[in-house]
Amino acid sequence: MRDAGRGCLPDPARKAHWIAMTSNPSGDGFTRGFDQVPPEAYEPDPALAGYPPPQPTQLGPASYSPTAPHNQAAQQPYGHPSEYPPPLPYAQIRPASAMPDSPRPYQQMLRGPLYRWWKPLLCLLLVVVLAFVMMCLAIVPVLIAVWITGADLLATMDITNLGPIGFFYLNLSLIVFIPASGLSIWIVHGVRPRFLSSVAGGIRWKWLLRCVAVVLPLWALYAGLAAFAEPPTSPPPDQWATLLVIVLLMTPLQAAGEEYLFRGWIMQNVGAWFARPMVGLVASLVVSAAAFSAAHLSPDPWILGTIACLGLAAGIATWRTGGLEAAIAIHAVNNVLSFVVVMIFGGWSQAFVGPQTTGTPMMLVLALAVSGIALGLVLWQAKRAGIQPHYQPPVPPLPPASLPPAPGYPVTQYPR
Repeated sequence: MRDAGRGCLPDPARKAHWIAMTSNPSGDGFTRGFDQVPPEAYEPDPALAGYPPPQPTQLGPASYSPTAPHNQAAQQPYGHPSEYPPPLPYAQIRPASAMPDSPRPYQQMLRGPLYRWWKPLLCLLLVVVLAFVMMCLAIVPVLIAVWITGADLLATMDITNLGPIGFFYLNLSLIVFIPASGLSIWIVHGVRPRFLSSVAGGIRWKWLLRCVAVVLPLWALYAGLAAFAEPPTSPPPDQWATLLVIVLLMTPLQAAGEEYLFRGWIMQNVGAWFARPMVGLVASLVVSAAAFSAAHLSPDPWILGTIACLGLAAGIATWRTGGLEAAIAIHAVNNVLSFVVVMIFGGWSQAFVGPQTTGTPMMLVLALAVSGIALGLVLWQAKRAGIQPHYQPPVPPLPPASLPPAPGYPVTQYPR
């Protein structure tokens, strides 16, 4: 049976009309038997084909359009206007960082996601090249000073009788270890040079000054006792005033340069080779102290032991405080006070350790005691100051607040 009137209705209206008709109980005079015929089976009357003419149908106040902006009235076939917020932008994929993704001690700062076993070897080659180039550049002002003053270059560079020009170059040639060490680690490992200073990413100046204040009285007593125990055999230098200015201005930086190389660069590159932090610590301390002693070129075992005590105390302080501040303070105070005592009491020709330098067992015992006391004072102050010995990775930003779920609009404007 055909229904000519309903056949003229658009398909959505036909479906809605069929739902309304079949919702009445059968036999009440309104269904007329159409409750058994699905709307898809309706056939329009052929006599009324093409009537009424096709017209655009808009059942809801707005319809959906996938290209329409969210803040405009989008057209959708059913339901209410869409008020969905704009889609969130896609998260940009960042390359993996070279920094550790978990807390790490100082000697394993380079053991991050991008670490490879061959990188310390490449870094060793690069730091040697950089240091050599910078030392060659550092001799340029020395040559200019020699040309202006007319001094003998070989005489002023004699280690047994250094003049102001030679002493200036000696300090400058060791200061270049600071940029050479930092740049080599940055280029090879991708870790910025500031993390060579400490796990905090830079020099902690308040902590550095605190370490200087702690070890200065101890080392002043040590330098005075050493001067009286072994009186100098040579007079003070002739140009002591100029040399004293160089000591006060450049010697702290010279000590820092040695610490950046022997404590910072060596401890981080050697320590990164080992997965276990304690194994890396022991290996890096041994290599650091041995290299520091051998670099002074003295074959005497008592001198080597004395220098190794200072290097070992500085290495342990670096590990326990997570930075080079304590090591720089100990080394700088030792060097500055030693030169000041030489300016006052004499002994300039014996002030520098070289192949001809010899020591005594008492010198080793005294150095061991002073280095141990200085280390104890530094660790005590680090505990009181709450110094952080481990690198703490930054906390990742919280994701944006979750959006409320979209309301469940009906699929049709005619509720069932």
